[in-house]
Amino acid sequence: MGTTPVLNVVDPELIKIMNIKDFNVFVNRNGFSFNDALQDRGLFNLMGDEWKTMRSIISPTFSSGKMRSMHPIIIDCVHRLDNYLETKAMSGEDVEMKKTMGSLTMDVIASCAFGTKIDTYNDHKTNEFIVNASKVLRGSRWRIFVFTILISISQNLQKWTGFQFLDPSVNRFFTSAITAILAKRKSEKVRQRDYLQLMIDAQNRMNTDNEIDMNDLNEDIFGKSESTEILNKSKNTLLTDIDILANSFIFLVAGYETTGALLSYLFYSLALNEKCQQKLYEEVNGLDGKYDYESVSKMPYLEACIAETLRLYNPIPAVSRLASEDYTIGDTGLTIPKGMMVNIDIHALHHSPEYYTNPEVWDPERFMPENRDQLTPYTYMPFGTGPRNCVGMRFALMEAKTAVAHLVHKYKFKTTPNTTIPLKLKKFEFFLNTGAVNIGLEMRI
Repeated sequence: MGTTPVLNVVDPELIKIMNIKDFNVFVNRNGFSFNDALQDRGLFNLMGDEWKTMRSIISPTFSSGKMRSMHPIIIDCVHRLDNYLETKAMSGEDVEMKKTMGSLTMDVIASCAFGTKIDTYNDHKTNEFIVNASKVLRGSRWRIFVFTILISISQNLQKWTGFQFLDPSVNRFFTSAITAILAKRKSEKVRQRDYLQLMIDAQNRMNTDNEIDMNDLNEDIFGKSESTEILNKSKNTLLTDIDILANSFIFLVAGYETTGALLSYLFYSLALNEKCQQKLYEEVNGLDGKYDYESVSKMPYLEACIAETLRLYNPIPAVSRLASEDYTIGDTGLTIPKGMMVNIDIHALHHSPEYYTNPEVWDPERFMPENRDQLTPYTYMPFGTGPRNCVGMRFALMEAKTAVAHLVHKYKFKTTPNTTIPLKLKKFEFFLNTGAVNIGLEMRI
């Protein structure tokens, strides 16, 4: 990165040691500042003890009990998507999945993280929320370029210039919007059942999760959602309004592109694999139209389809860690100097023939219960690994499973003359990205 060397790591044993045993050395993701509290105070960019404390506060908001309470909001969002897709199926039009699934995830984020409802399917050109969110997610290429150059030359230079990665007008919009929503919410007597309310409850030290936490996360596949023994559970630290602002905002940044991409490539893969789609339909059909939180969490083939899509098309190609001290790599005699970046190449691991037979083939059977013992630990990490893995993993899986179960039960997905086979990856993108994903669909009933 500029004049700073970066070490690429793809050895599973090293990944385990660095992210678990020696996690204290590799706590931080990076060492630069965005010069913007909206991003710098978010969980993704916090460092050291500040990160540990914030994680211990935020993690309980993603418990299974809390996810269950938000599940009805997800159902409402999926119903709005269903209404849109039904018009497409009736007209016989192709559906561009990236745009469509992006509309779903935007609807979910607006409803769950910001406590507001928007018409993502018809109002995407004029709605202020959607317009500003698009600026965040698509970014300005010149801003990305300048920011990258500055931190490559010197992180101190980037801080000194005060240059912001985010367009100041976007910053002002979300700061103002979330502040207004927070103020209104705090003055209301009726409590909502969304993430923003959970953050307010955490700020007020309210424990509203009275249900027993259910084992809804398959740790054999996705890893643990928490490593609480490593976290610093400081009881003297309170969430500030800025913290709520920042971590609601990161919900948008982290949850839009990733889950939308997962759903797009999953439906694309089902369209290309009719037998797999039929098998998934038969499993989903057993729910008899009941898509409650517990039901969608206990479907092995649906989970395998999601896991395999995240292997082949993982939205995050790599994750980085910053060495907080000089670190000797195993018995190699090599030393990572303090301040050096380590890059864990998830894409290379997920596509390695050493760990996955025919790695470019979409095959959900890899992740079925009877085959999981063949997986090499720490070669599959769609949500990262160790204590600094994705805190929203449970939410993302809930959203994806609910959408897939509902839609596969009602529609059959198929290829059309406009379907690109195979998809081609774009260069110079932060998230894994391809061209348009066009498929067709028809009503099953």
